[in-house]
Amino acid sequence: MAPKKNWKIINCDDFVIFKASDDIIDEANGAYARANEINRKYIETHETPVPPCPITGTFICAQPPNYRGVPMVHATVEEWVKKFELFKTYGVDTVIYQAAVWNELETVYYPSKRFAKYRLFDQIGNVLKAAKETDIEVFLGAYGSVSGWCMGKDPAFVEQEKLNHFAVQDELFELYEGQFKGIYFAPETAYRGERDLYTEKTLNSIYRDFCDRLKNLHPECEILMSPATKYYEGKLDEMVDSWNTILEGVKLDIMAPQDSIGCCGNNLEYQQIMFKVWRKICDDKNIRFWSNVELFEDVDCSQINTAIPADPRRIAHQMTNAAAVAEKLISWEMLFFTDEESNGERAAALKKFLQSCNK
Repeated sequence: MAPKKNWKIINCDDFVIFKASDDIIDEANGAYARANEINRKYIETHETPVPPCPITGTFICAQPPNYRGVPMVHATVEEWVKKFELFKTYGVDTVIYQAAVWNELETVYYPSKRFAKYRLFDQIGNVLKAAKETDIEVFLGAYGSVSGWCMGKDPAFVEQEKLNHFAVQDELFELYEGQFKGIYFAPETAYRGERDLYTEKTLNSIYRDFCDRLKNLHPECEILMSPATKYYEGKLDEMVDSWNTILEGVKLDIMAPQDSIGCCGNNLEYQQIMFKVWRKICDDKNIRFWSNVELFEDVDCSQINTAIPADPRRIAHQMTNAAAVAEKLISWEMLFFTDEESNGERAAALKKFLQSCNK
């Protein structure tokens, strides 16, 4: 039986999103507040560094899966071009489309045969055309689901998940081969403070089969993952062992862990420690290491937009710490968090900061 869900699905404009279930809101918001206060104290007691390099990649989506953001579900190629031209002022040369399908949301972003019954917002073709026009490389997220967070002990479910991944792989290459650089494995997961050998081996089976099949069919295609980071005191060696089990025999090219500074999985005090752990995991498996720098600060999961743009001083620390060990810095959703119409002065400050890092 899968763990109890901590989310529900609600209507938002003419699409649907995940939202925190009512019974976890107070607990989650308390965790956000504590983490945000820890980071604020760190910022006030440490000199703000000058990041040595810009953030050169960002995740994008026609709609964020768990907040409203800036919906692009009806965007034209020209509207995507405008967004990408703004990204380039920040130094961005790579975008990662989060997921071509969201299983639980029953939404698809390309004309899929396998998921023809899902609500279609046909945007991936527009994204690829805009990327070509603006000379930006694209990784396409394929099949998105929450299976990485609530993996049940059901072999039939696992096999169905694999078939769904394979189907989306095949359809993306059939429709768009030659127009994107790599595939992003969309379902997230994280080490959660204790070993769970069943889940680790199940994830290993999914990852291994996904990557093996993709590399056999399209050996030139790079594969990217971006798991979350959660700090547990005294558990760092166990985290390494857990991920070594998950990644055994997995033909992964790039690991871009979320630093999880914005979502309270980690904080600035422990960021460098966690990067050393991730670097060891990547080095052990000969995987390239990127860093997913979170540009936001989660504040209230009862709201339709749960997060706000982070203080640029906090992001400067994140970028500097990451640049010491990572080959490339990417981020979550520049589109929304630098949107002044949505986020006012905080977005304006973040936009100015990101542009200053690209000089």
